[in-house]
Amino acid sequence: MGVSRQAHRWPALGVAMVMCLALVPMGHPAHADGTGPTFQNSGLSGGGFISVLAQSTSTGTVVAGGDTQGFFRSVNDGQTWTPQDAGLPASGYHVAALLSVGTTWYAAVGDGSNGGVAVSLDDGVTWTESPSGKGAAPPVFDGTNLPGQNGNPRATGALLASDGTYLYAASFGRGLQRWALKSVSPAAGWSCVALCSSFLNSVALDGKGDAFISVISRAGASEGVDEVTGLGSKVRTKVISAKKGVSSGVQELLSLGSRVYAAGANGIGYWNGTAWLVLDSTQHWYTLTGYETVAGETPVDVLYAATYAGHGIKDVEQLMVNGTHVVITGLVPPDSVGANIYGTSTPWWEGSSAGTAGDLLGPEAMIGGCASSTSTLCAGNTTDVFAGSSILLGSRNGGAPDAMLVSGRSGIWDYAPGATPAWLPAVAGLDSTFDLGVSVDPADPANVAASDADWNVIGSTDDMTDVDGAVAPPRFTTGSSTGLALTWDASVSPSALIISGGNRATNSLGSIWYDATWATGGPWTSLSLPAGVAMRPIALAAQVTGPNDYVLLAAFQKKGVYAFTATGTTGTWALIPPPSGSSGPTVSPNDVHGVSLAWASDGSAVFMYDEGTHAVWESLFIAGVFAPWTELYADTTVSPGRGWVAADPSTPSVVWISNTNGLGYIDTAACTPTCPPPTWVTSSPGGPLATYTNVNGDYVYMASGGATPSFWEVQVTQCAVSCPTPTGFNDPYFDEVAGNATSLAAGADGFVYLATLGNGIAIGTAA
Repeated sequence: MGVSRQAHRWPALGVAMVMCLALVPMGHPAHADGTGPTFQNSGLSGGGFISVLAQSTSTGTVVAGGDTQGFFRSVNDGQTWTPQDAGLPASGYHVAALLSVGTTWYAAVGDGSNGGVAVSLDDGVTWTESPSGKGAAPPVFDGTNLPGQNGNPRATGALLASDGTYLYAASFGRGLQRWALKSVSPAAGWSCVALCSSFLNSVALDGKGDAFISVISRAGASEGVDEVTGLGSKVRTKVISAKKGVSSGVQELLSLGSRVYAAGANGIGYWNGTAWLVLDSTQHWYTLTGYETVAGETPVDVLYAATYAGHGIKDVEQLMVNGTHVVITGLVPPDSVGANIYGTSTPWWEGSSAGTAGDLLGPEAMIGGCASSTSTLCAGNTTDVFAGSSILLGSRNGGAPDAMLVSGRSGIWDYAPGATPAWLPAVAGLDSTFDLGVSVDPADPANVAASDADWNVIGSTDDMTDVDGAVAPPRFTTGSSTGLALTWDASVSPSALIISGGNRATNSLGSIWYDATWATGGPWTSLSLPAGVAMRPIALAAQVTGPNDYVLLAAFQKKGVYAFTATGTTGTWALIPPPSGSSGPTVSPNDVHGVSLAWASDGSAVFMYDEGTHAVWESLFIAGVFAPWTELYADTTVSPGRGWVAADPSTPSVVWISNTNGLGYIDTAACTPTCPPPTWVTSSPGGPLATYTNVNGDYVYMASGGATPSFWEVQVTQCAVSCPTPTGFNDPYFDEVAGNATSLAAGADGFVYLATLGNGIAIGTAA
């Protein structure tokens, strides 16, 4: 047996008590005290791509930043994480760099166009973004560090530095910027120091008034390393890169004593003041950290570097540098990677066969990259699509390997030298990334499924407490596949899961899959698509019409909504026709998430909110035939946004609507033929909807997102005074994750599930 992991490996941290919330059904009488439901993260922990890690020197708090998930905070060495994204704009979810200066945290955030500098004055709990702009506003950064995704290169990591007087920023397109720390706010007061129109991906201060910066083109090509001298007086810029070698393709710079180290596409080396010398020519390194143990002309330095998949034992390496001599030790030998989540006895779901993105368990799977086109991770290409990682040291042993956290493609890994196994996934509380939809089995509420941008579909048979490793979904396309929508065929027992997806970049190559034995690893069957349709199916909704018979609605982006009348996987498609003599719904031509479908509670009609027309539509379903679409309501505000619909759980003629105006309803029985305007019951910004019924009445739920999220419950029957009765609730965890809410579902057992873009799946339970 190896040594156990000890919290004392990490300095400045006290013992943290971790409180667990029990999952119990949400009974509505518990709402009488006004506290509302309690939300927490689901078993879908993994973190997606975590770009940067940093630790406060004063409190020991660790903060992690993701490419799409914003900020996570840990006060117990990475054993558990909590999201800290309340009130952040969308640009704040793309974290490119982190730096702790005294008791203040700074972060570089943005997507290459929007963003700026985010600041936390309470040790990483709350963040305020000062947006970039012209003149003396904060610079621009690109935290969406997946090369090729937005046409931009990796530009995360060591982008922020401080000399105690200024905060320096290596910007994306505005050169080396600085801001006086004594200033009131980073919203203004920035000035360019050097290379004012250049794209930078690393900066290091040498403590002598000089800065070293790595310059790239917007497309990612290396333009070398520059030395900026005279920061305290007359600034001069000097190119110190060579045509070949470690000074080209640099991803990270590190200043230690008399040396500046560089790691990148051509290995690891250092600048000795006159020339670059190579320590390790192995390609390709993405991050570098370390410390000096002996200063002088023959320094002794300890370095750590991480690279992309394919180097095996050298995915993470230690370099013991003694003058010009170096001893390199690979830190990921065979059998050194464990499957249990750090600090628990729970196996990590991503290490199972739950999804192709998790097939390669271990640091080699999460630090990223495609070293071989034969790797299942790489899907036949060698493009480095998962670039970037970050190393945070937890100890400084001066020679023996140090404890550390290493982040990358699939969250964060804890490394405890001498322990068996040495590597464990430190992902408890790290939310997975883009979850586009969530749905509950109407026949068995313990069965929950979510559509996901990375894993296509994820299933659970225990209320999303754990992710079922038996669910191995098909790929919707040969590359860049993403899950979009899901529903259930409850005409069979057990219910069959139906999922759809397509290419995440283009409206093509969409498909729909059916599986009646998904929970036990049964095979998926591809449903034939309507003739002449090759678009993505972006929304699904199924309705039982008889024993073993159901009707599946599928909204194909820009094409139309088709109905599949079927038994199992055999059936026929028919287009729901547009209104006679006029144009109908456009099926969200601009937003892959912009259609919401709902069957009336008795199956007599179907309702749709279409982002393309910003309108609610209805099609009556009589004797197996769909009537042409009828427009019930159109949002005519200046800036209409996305909307959702839900069928009233008790009155088939009533449809509930949420959009930028709030939450309201229309009783279609009053449409003669024009419908009355919606009756709005809340003015909170609209969000995903769900319905729920128990012995106390029927309810409509809304997850209101935006800058100030709130959860709404509207009781529509058995109200104490009059119906409907809306009640809004606030919950700390909900506030952190619900800003980008995409889908809401409720089961008959009282659990509520919220899918988000960037913060995974949250579960709502009794207060």
